[in-house]
Amino acid sequence: MKLGFHETKGLSLVEELKTIAKKSKLALQPVFEAIMNSFEAIEVLNNGEIAITFNIHKDLFTGKDGKTRTKKCSFRNITILDNGIGFNDQEFNRLFTLRDNSKRKNNKGTGRIQYLHYFETTQFISTYKDAKSSTKCKQCTFSLSKSPSFLSHNALINVEKNEEIDSNNTCTKIIFTKPIEEKDGDNYANLSVEEIKDQIIKYFLNYFCENRASLPKITITRVIDDKIELSVSINEGDIPTPKHTNPFSVNYSVLQNNQIVPLDREEEFTITVFLIEDNKLPFNNIVLTSKGTEAKTVEIESLLPNEKIDGHRYLVLVSGDYIDNKDSDLRGDIKILTSEQYIEQNKDTLSPNEVILLDTMLKSANAKLRSLCPEIERKFEKKRKGIDELKKMFLLDEQLVNESDIKIDDTDEVMLRKVYQADARRAARKDATLRKLLKEAEKLDPTNTEMYQQDMTALSKKMVAALPLKNRNELAKYIARRRIVLTWIDKVLENQKKTLKNGGRIAEKTLHNLIFRQNNADPENSDLWFINEEFIYFKGFSNVKLALITIDGELIFKKQFLAKEERYLHSLGENRLDQKPDILLFPDEGKCIIIEFKALDVNVSDHLTQINKYATLIANYTKDKYRINTFYGYLIGEAIEPMDILSTGTGNWERSTHFDYMFRPSQNLYNDKMVIVGSLYTEVIKYSTLLARAKRRNEIFIKKLESNNSSNVPEIKK
Repeated sequence: MKLGFHETKGLSLVEELKTIAKKSKLALQPVFEAIMNSFEAIEVLNNGEIAITFNIHKDLFTGKDGKTRTKKCSFRNITILDNGIGFNDQEFNRLFTLRDNSKRKNNKGTGRIQYLHYFETTQFISTYKDAKSSTKCKQCTFSLSKSPSFLSHNALINVEKNEEIDSNNTCTKIIFTKPIEEKDGDNYANLSVEEIKDQIIKYFLNYFCENRASLPKITITRVIDDKIELSVSINEGDIPTPKHTNPFSVNYSVLQNNQIVPLDREEEFTITVFLIEDNKLPFNNIVLTSKGTEAKTVEIESLLPNEKIDGHRYLVLVSGDYIDNKDSDLRGDIKILTSEQYIEQNKDTLSPNEVILLDTMLKSANAKLRSLCPEIERKFEKKRKGIDELKKMFLLDEQLVNESDIKIDDTDEVMLRKVYQADARRAARKDATLRKLLKEAEKLDPTNTEMYQQDMTALSKKMVAALPLKNRNELAKYIARRRIVLTWIDKVLENQKKTLKNGGRIAEKTLHNLIFRQNNADPENSDLWFINEEFIYFKGFSNVKLALITIDGELIFKKQFLAKEERYLHSLGENRLDQKPDILLFPDEGKCIIIEFKALDVNVSDHLTQINKYATLIANYTKDKYRINTFYGYLIGEAIEPMDILSTGTGNWERSTHFDYMFRPSQNLYNDKMVIVGSLYTEVIKYSTLLARAKRRNEIFIKKLESNNSSNVPEIKK
């Protein structure tokens, strides 16, 4: 190799240095790069050695009292010495050529740029074999720098000496001097050897594990004013033993119609799991490794960062050729896109590349980790249950949740906020998706019954998932209302039972008003779903006189009655059309639902004929145009004794095999000529039974709300 500055031909180094690689955020990155070069230089040796020395100087100053005091530690230099093959002509040419990747697969040769970013000068003193020399060995001394004196020659390398020497050994010594930024020098000056050792082990852990049986001898020494303060070694005993090492696969993805679609094509990766004592590992992490070194660190989705299990934390390494191939000029800066980045970069691309997405890789890695570690699987199941309930409650689609970066310690509020934010980012894509889905709906074939149902179900789910979340907020309010209603019905029942036990009196109107407020004609805004889900969709009235009941604004009862009809309606001193059924509903033409509430202390069997009378009045005395002849009656109380009901002789009562209630399938209704004018189905049922029914129907919705009760909201009892 020639002496002097080695000019780079064909490009401007000033411009090239702006783009080739940025300064790493890891202060020890130049040291890591030098160690990696040493590994490569000694990989064929059985007795490789690497000596890392931090040389420190203690500054002295004289105080006002004339006494000399130590001020602080300041940086002198860092040296890395190895007994590798040295910088022969081939190795020197690689160093001279930027972006050279001839040494090994995925090694871009740009790690040395970190030397330039961190230090004004990096000096190399290397002894290497040279068959052409008389001594068969040479020693060269050269420096790396991007200082003006170098760049003025369009050079980064200056060879100061290259001469023959008598030696049987090869070696290379790298000397880092004069940090460009003062803070870096201060950092190096104050690092302890144990801190340096821990950082080196963490950075090269994957490499150390793979080469455990043939590790070079690595020593780290801190020298203060030419005296050794402390020296430590890295040996096999310092490298934790993996608990698990297993392969796993990750599917490629592609963008189609603004949606990420998984493909059958797969890429193989390796997961290595370490259980490390909590006093040696402060955080649980997944570390993506590139070429044996740390590239990217992320949290484990099922564990809090500082959580420990049985006194241990988890360090998980993920490696694979795909990660190595995506490493950039800046070692460890892997170019693997997240779903969001991939969509943004390819939204206007006709044929996007098939890729492994970072979030897909991490999802697969976490799934593999859970399969290897049951204790983490249990943590995940607890978290997944909460997320699944939230997904069902708010109709969230899987991909949207995956894009939301939900953490294990996120509250429901935080999870929903993250989902809303992710949904907002997807808003523009959703419009196109909805239009596409509507076109798909037009292509469904109703004549193929089985496929139609399957396709319709799948398409419906896609359309709901594509709707903006802000349009689904009403669902959350609706579910919250149901939770509150069930809570307070439960509370009222308990309070009324206590009142009765203590000899007090209660009224039926409290529960009546909770379910459907009296003197009201708006079932849609009632809580009649407590009795039956369909009831809120019907026209109806609560505690309104029969004579004032209307359908579509028209009174349903006749204005004029025959003499014999008038006699009956006003017989025994009554005005029967002034009676007020608790609730009347009209679900369809010719049908009517009658609901009666009784106080908890009232024996319901004493009122079995009440609904019959209302049904008979409606069947006989309403206008002909309505022809109401099918009735469903619900007599609701709490003091229900089946034998009392059976002993009344009021019909063929049966007992339900599910839940505790009595029902009469059908009873005829007559006019004054004993002609059948209608039929009545009746249930006699407890409030507590209805509560159990309602809880069962709404369980999937309210479960998530129940799991996060505040201290001042009564819990719904099972």
